[in-house]
Amino acid sequence: MDEKAKQKIVKLLALANDASDEESMSALAKAQELMLQHNIAEEDVFSYKHEQKSEAVIKTIIYQGRPQKWLYRLASIISENFRVRTYYVAGSPIELRFVGVESDVQIAQIIFDYARGSAAYCARQFLQLPEIKRKYKRKWQLKQDYIEGYLVGLSKTFRNQVRTNGYEIALQVPEIVQEEVERMKLVPGKDTSHQTKNNEAFYSGYAEGIRFTEREQLSV
Repeated sequence: MDEKAKQKIVKLLALANDASDEESMSALAKAQELMLQHNIAEEDVFSYKHEQKSEAVIKTIIYQGRPQKWLYRLASIISENFRVRTYYVAGSPIELRFVGVESDVQIAQIIFDYARGSAAYCARQFLQLPEIKRKYKRKWQLKQDYIEGYLVGLSKTFRNQVRTNGYEIALQVPEIVQEEVERMKLVPGKDTSHQTKNNEAFYSGYAEGIRFTEREQLSV
């Protein structure tokens, strides 16, 4: 990805630095759209992938702190849609990382940071609703159920966008990244799945997650 395309995506996501702004919520899907459009617009996809081999494969810490299962799941969603791979290093604190070619990792990290802030903000807003505050006491469980719904909705938004626009080939992880992951000999990590207990919270989060493509797209 050339510098001009990367700058467009960075500029777009900079507009989304306030997750309370209604318009900013479309930035995540738009960033993916711009990135993928750029990739498939190349005259020869295979030539593009060959050129990318000259770019360095890097590993970047995207989160460092207490284990939070939803962040593992979010990182997995981002990695599936932005040409990187994710893994974690156990310890105190844990380190959640992306591995990929440098330009892809930079973009994936920006999107991860935005999505993390957006999901947390929307969950807080949900928990402040009067009807939620009156009816429920187990706010931690509600928050987790809401975020799970949000992540499921977000993942569906990405999948729909890929299928609709035929971006499957552009999402293929570069061979040099696949080779690096194989050399790392990663082992399966702990179970990060979530068992939803409150459907109201889940579907509220889900509705917010799928709204990315329903909002007016931002221009850059």
